[in-house]
Amino acid sequence: MDEALGAVTSVAPDWLGEWGPFAVLMVLMFGVWMFTRKIFAVQKDHGADIRYREQGTKLVFRLSGLLLGITTFPMDSELRGQLLSLVGLLLSAAIALSSTSVMGNLMAGFMLRTVNSFRAGDYIEFRNELGRVSQRGLLHVEFQNETSELVTVPNLLLVQEPYNVVRSSGTVVSAEVSLGYDVDRRDIETALLKAIEGAELGDGFVQIRNLGDYSVNYRASGWLKEAGLLVSARSRLRGKMLDALHDAGIEIVSPSFMNQRPLPPELKFIPERKKMMRAEEDKNGHAEEILFSKAEVASAVENLEGKIKKLKEKLKAEPEGDGEDVDREAVKEELSTLTDELERARENAKEEAARDRHGKDDEVEDADQEK
Repeated sequence: MDEALGAVTSVAPDWLGEWGPFAVLMVLMFGVWMFTRKIFAVQKDHGADIRYREQGTKLVFRLSGLLLGITTFPMDSELRGQLLSLVGLLLSAAIALSSTSVMGNLMAGFMLRTVNSFRAGDYIEFRNELGRVSQRGLLHVEFQNETSELVTVPNLLLVQEPYNVVRSSGTVVSAEVSLGYDVDRRDIETALLKAIEGAELGDGFVQIRNLGDYSVNYRASGWLKEAGLLVSARSRLRGKMLDALHDAGIEIVSPSFMNQRPLPPELKFIPERKKMMRAEEDKNGHAEEILFSKAEVASAVENLEGKIKKLKEKLKAEPEGDGEDVDREAVKEELSTLTDELERARENAKEEAARDRHGKDDEVEDADQEK
């Protein structure tokens, strides 16, 4: 610290007097900060996710500025020592008191960032609750659950407890059903494989999960390429399982049903089949567009940033020359299109964040009125 103070003092003009070191330090810190902001801006333009680095740099920069400012500010040496001792005491107390909360979440956030097992838009299952990641902060992770509610989980919990991440490249969609021992398992497997095919899932297979006292538990599974449609695919698979089992004349009832209400053995509990076009079956659309709106926007922004980064790297890697002009022009045109899409996606993200803030303000206002 004394060497740094001496270096700053040596470059300070004589006419500034005792304020010279402090003034030079402020100018140098301002220049360093503007240079750092420029680097962050360039990295953002190239599609890099620098949220953690930017927040961490700001924290370190402010602490360093505070300590250097106290060191160079013209004051009595005894007072300077007391201020430095006070700052050290406050930092020690803050670290000691928040070691299990703030500092713990901070370190956990850097750990999650290093592991990088998920990103915005990915499905994550934590404590038996499924949702899509909408934001990764320095201290927490936010995701939207299946009722479109925003759930905030501290980073420390994600480090301490296991969580499941659905791969963006695809995942296995499964559904279970319990059927009686009086139905041949081969007939059930045939019907369930037909349901998997009808749900537009690939590589379907059926498992016998459990042999219970009164029923057999079957699981139908298939490969879903578009992981973003996970919720709709699960619902569609269950619906196709109902249709396939009913078409095969297989009842889905509790084994104790007959004991509660005896009925003729020829009576089957299968709803009457209604003819409808496929367009009518799918008229409800994808539930993900409503349930995970914020996560969808965040995912779109990250995907576009990644594509723009790759195109810029491609332009830099390919040299100018004969035969390359047409390809480079096409890349530049695609880059311009993606840049426009990115701007629209960022505007949608801002609107989504504004709606969240507006909703929170309304809740606070309603709470104040109740009081």
